[in-house]
Amino acid sequence: MRQRFEKISRRLRPIAHAARPLAARRFGLPFVRNAADDSETEDQAALRSPAPRPRLSGSKAAFLAVVMLPTILSALYFGLIASDRFVSEATFVVRSAKSPLPGGLGGLLQIVGISRSQDDSYSVQEYLLSRDAVAALSQRLPLRDMFHRPGADFVARYPNLVQGSSEEELFQYYKSRVSVIHGAATGLTTLKVETFLPEDSLAINRTLLELGETLVNRMNERIRADSIRFSEAEVKRGEERLVETQIAITEFRNRELMLDPSMSSLIVTELIGRLSAELAVVTAQLREVEAASPSSPQIPGLQRRIAALGSQIVLERQRVSSASDGLADKIAGYERLNLQREFAVKALASAVTSLEVARNEARRQQLYLERVVEPHVADYAEQPRRLRSVILTFAGSMMLFFVGWLLLAGVREHSIKMK
Repeated sequence: MRQRFEKISRRLRPIAHAARPLAARRFGLPFVRNAADDSETEDQAALRSPAPRPRLSGSKAAFLAVVMLPTILSALYFGLIASDRFVSEATFVVRSAKSPLPGGLGGLLQIVGISRSQDDSYSVQEYLLSRDAVAALSQRLPLRDMFHRPGADFVARYPNLVQGSSEEELFQYYKSRVSVIHGAATGLTTLKVETFLPEDSLAINRTLLELGETLVNRMNERIRADSIRFSEAEVKRGEERLVETQIAITEFRNRELMLDPSMSSLIVTELIGRLSAELAVVTAQLREVEAASPSSPQIPGLQRRIAALGSQIVLERQRVSSASDGLADKIAGYERLNLQREFAVKALASAVTSLEVARNEARRQQLYLERVVEPHVADYAEQPRRLRSVILTFAGSMMLFFVGWLLLAGVREHSIKMK
């Protein structure tokens, strides 16, 4: 039995030697050569596959592309290529002669005539960062040449790889080199200008401050013109109203043939009073004569006189209280016209006073731009901050790499779960 097993083993040994390396490569098992394997022929060694070469993993390639490459490029640019940029800084505040703050500190500032005008500060800020400011600045200074000095690097100068030479692109580049920051708490506005030469930064800063002062003066002129024009229009309107009222009074007097219905009514009232007194006297005299001598020839005359006085009194009273052309109606119309004239006179007087006040206010400046810190020539280049820029590039690249890695890991896990 033992001899039979040894015979079978000798027959299977070549097959096992040939299958062992194949099984090791198929199942990833270690393959250990022994002395018996040395008997393989040179042809069998030539047929074996060569050992695999080491390959770069995907994560390492992504790290090199996303993190190391931008960091190296950033270090090369900021270390060897980036040009120095000089910053000129100035601080100003827009003041108003009138204080918008009631009471407290605002009242004290109003007494001394000093207060800040925040809305006008925002107006100056918006103007300094507008296309109008760029156009006015280009007329006074060679702005394009200042942004394209010899020695300026191809990334930071104008025009560059991204921005061309059009007006819109010049405006966008201008906003990247000029900043205007308004402090709401302090009321101060900071103007910063950044160019490749310190003299250029100083010149642009000073010119922008002059443009801001010109804007404030133009706003003052507009305030003065509007105030005086409105007051003059009110005076003219008051004069026209007074003239119209006076014309209506004159027409009334010509139509009614009386200067003053009130005075005429007083005269009629006095006349009625006198006639009533005389009527009373004649009536008493008639009664006395009738009592003394009933057949006296004076009685008919006294009676006729009493009748005449009564008729006259009735007539005069009708003149006062007649519904159609009585003095009462005329007095009401005249008094209405007289009141209109008084109102027109008062309105005209108020308009004249407002005009005088507007002219007095126009003689003094309502708004003014006060420079707190004058612009200066930079002693050294503040920009670019080279080491900081390289570190920020590296930090941003690392953050981008980790975010991408997390997203890819999540996608892989989700795909495994779906399978």
